[in-house]
Amino acid sequence: MQVQYTKDINNESILNIIRRFCNYIDPRLTEHGSHVSYIVFQMLRETGRFTKEELRNICFVAQLHDVGAYKTEEISRMLQFETKDVWDHSFYGYLFIRYFSPLKDFAPAVLLHHLNWDFLEKQRSLDSLMKDLGQLIHIADRIDVLMSLQNCSWEETLSLLKKDQGTVYASHIIELAEKLDFKNSIEEEWKADSQFNQFLTGIPLSGEAITDYLKMLVFIIDFRSHYTVTHTITTTSISYELGKLLSYPEDRLNVILCGALLHDLGKIAVPVEILEYPGKLSRQAMNIMRTHVGYTKEIFGGSIDEAVERIALRHHEKLNGTGYPDGLFAKDLSKEERLVAIADIISALTGTRSYKESYPLEKITTILESMKNDQLVDPDIVTIAVTNLDSILETTAIRCRPILRIYEKLKNEYQYLLGLTTDDEKLNFALSIKKQEKAALWP
Repeated sequence: MQVQYTKDINNESILNIIRRFCNYIDPRLTEHGSHVSYIVFQMLRETGRFTKEELRNICFVAQLHDVGAYKTEEISRMLQFETKDVWDHSFYGYLFIRYFSPLKDFAPAVLLHHLNWDFLEKQRSLDSLMKDLGQLIHIADRIDVLMSLQNCSWEETLSLLKKDQGTVYASHIIELAEKLDFKNSIEEEWKADSQFNQFLTGIPLSGEAITDYLKMLVFIIDFRSHYTVTHTITTTSISYELGKLLSYPEDRLNVILCGALLHDLGKIAVPVEILEYPGKLSRQAMNIMRTHVGYTKEIFGGSIDEAVERIALRHHEKLNGTGYPDGLFAKDLSKEERLVAIADIISALTGTRSYKESYPLEKITTILESMKNDQLVDPDIVTIAVTNLDSILETTAIRCRPILRIYEKLKNEYQYLLGLTTDDEKLNFALSIKKQEKAALWP
């Protein structure tokens, strides 16, 4: 099963999807990644040190530097410059970029982006390029926090940075910052600089790279809770098997696969406390949960193939108009949309949640038949699903195993690092982790 896109998504589209996705990690970080990426670009653009493709990738890494930040209290520490306890988000982001993105070679920059220069400078075994990139992101991060959140002028910001020159910040990177001259807010400077956007979008990404970026976003969502680790791959696998049983051609299967892959992107905006709530959600909490469909649409921003987008946005609709978000009826829903909706239901029924264990085949069958009789879901697809449920779930379980293995590996590495006491121990452990073979990440 290979998920491929049904049409080309250009650099601007994927960059905007990533940007909008990152904005929903926490409202206080809105456009923070974009600002940091822009500042890094400004510091490096005239140095001639990197090729255009390398500089583009560095800007992408800068955009994603806080992708490991989930916890409210940790984000608060980050914004207050209390960096001694933010190894966890730097390390988690490092692991995600290393395991799941096309930017593996630049992942150490995310790991290092909150470490002081007087510590990094002493690390003789650490690549000098990664030291510099970590410092570039660190300084760009501080510039944006000072100017965008604390309303400092550029002169005040530069003065504060120079006070810690040689200790917190590398002098040669501060020298790059001194060449900048931000007369307006970072937001205004970023939006007004058309050259930056043209640069990022001027070097085409391969279809494989775009798919890898999207998978990375999916894993970030699913790995937020141990209850949802395999939800997307399960939904995608079941959708694929149902599509094959319906004898759909490859192009139709690809549309289904893409819609299933991206159907829950908006859950990045749903608090983990709701995702893991141990019981029936209150009406208010359920309303918050249901907002994920709207957030998915906002993250897409018109950048996704229309058929794929409809599948992703309609996976909670029901044939009798009782679904959400739009209360659509059978006449409004294509077979592909109905199929992924059923696959999503089966995935939820087979999965363990905070309030339930995985249901056995008999109970899943009973629930699906009941939903069919109540005219909630497509009867033909349910019949095929029930008839072949055993083999579908067996195949899906095999596909999930690599994801479960890497989740356990990532979780164990993360927990082990948090148990270490010194920065030296943490850095040495992080850099000793072997690269994950790409073949193990997705069926």
